[in-house]
Amino acid sequence: MLFRYEAIDPSGNKVSGSLDAPGEREAARLLAGQGLTVFALREQKPGLLSSRRRRRASTRELQLVLQEFTTLLESGVALVIALSSLAKSSHHPQLTAAFADMERAVRRGESFSAALRQSQLPVPEYVHQLVHAGEATGRLAESLRSGVEQFEYDQRVSAELRSALVYPTVLVGSGIAAVAIIFLWVVPRFGGLLTQHGDRMPALSRWTIGTGVWLSEHAWWVGLALLAAVVALRTLWRQPGVRDLFAERAAALPVLGDWLVEAEVGRWSSTLSALLAGRVELIRALGLAAGSVRLAFLRNRLAQVAKAVKGGSTLSAALREHRALNPTGYDLVAVGEASGELPKLLAALARLYETTGRDRMKRALQLIEPLAIIVIGAVIGVIVTAIILAITSVNDVPL
Repeated sequence: MLFRYEAIDPSGNKVSGSLDAPGEREAARLLAGQGLTVFALREQKPGLLSSRRRRRASTRELQLVLQEFTTLLESGVALVIALSSLAKSSHHPQLTAAFADMERAVRRGESFSAALRQSQLPVPEYVHQLVHAGEATGRLAESLRSGVEQFEYDQRVSAELRSALVYPTVLVGSGIAAVAIIFLWVVPRFGGLLTQHGDRMPALSRWTIGTGVWLSEHAWWVGLALLAAVVALRTLWRQPGVRDLFAERAAALPVLGDWLVEAEVGRWSSTLSALLAGRVELIRALGLAAGSVRLAFLRNRLAQVAKAVKGGSTLSAALREHRALNPTGYDLVAVGEASGELPKLLAALARLYETTGRDRMKRALQLIEPLAIIVIGAVIGVIVTAIILAITSVNDVPL
């Protein structure tokens, strides 16, 4: 509970602030222990936005607390002490409560991997597998570090994708808004021409002016229909499998498809590298890494690769047989198998795919910008042409 207080310090100055305490009596005791004479103490109710924010921790907050936890373990701090420290920290209440539950579970004799799974923190499955492998090999801190770094890599790729789409979205949205303004406020002003001289106008002019007039007269219904469509699309987008299906269709596009495929292969390489570095057995690591891929056709290929390796084939030969990578990837995996440094070579392959994917992303954005400008300019040009044709046809102005 959060309390707001006003008090007098030992120097006689008036001070005020906030204090987190289980109850009012405990808050007064803590303030008295600081030498303060309290004359006003009340519980501070969080605002609506604050309560919503504290209801669920963000992915970034989860990554930060996992980073801190991993650093404590790497510094030689005992597991129970590290859990207790984070349970009493100033992180999000959802996270501190989860670490408190894990501390109690570990003190009861349960394994940390079981406590982490019971906490239901939204971490990827490979993090659980790495923690389990780290406990079995006595390298918990190192395995957890690999999982946290891979978790951050996944989020970084997703953040780059969202950031890259901001400008094209704004550009397309501005173009749609401009066309809507023309249809709602400019084109309807020529509705009188359509009523009086519609039979003398070209078909393009009749259609354009008629559409503008209809949209102006039914603007509220059109707005409600668009709002309903946005809500329906947002609801559909949140359904399981819809994003994967959309990514599957986008992967068939000329430029965007190569970018998505390389990003997914880079995620697979990085995940497999982290799992192998954490001493997860190869067959299980291949299955987990394949499960992290969103594109169904690529996930199926990588699942077939895992089956081939389980049947006795080498990883490089199985990848080449099922066409899961490019020639550079096959060579790096083969070198990693021969040298015994497969995790390092897979990490290098992930960085290579990340770099090439970023370059493809830039090229894709360079195509989207002029394409959007051309389409928007063509639509506005057609509207202007239709209006000019309507005016000239009514007034018999020779062209």
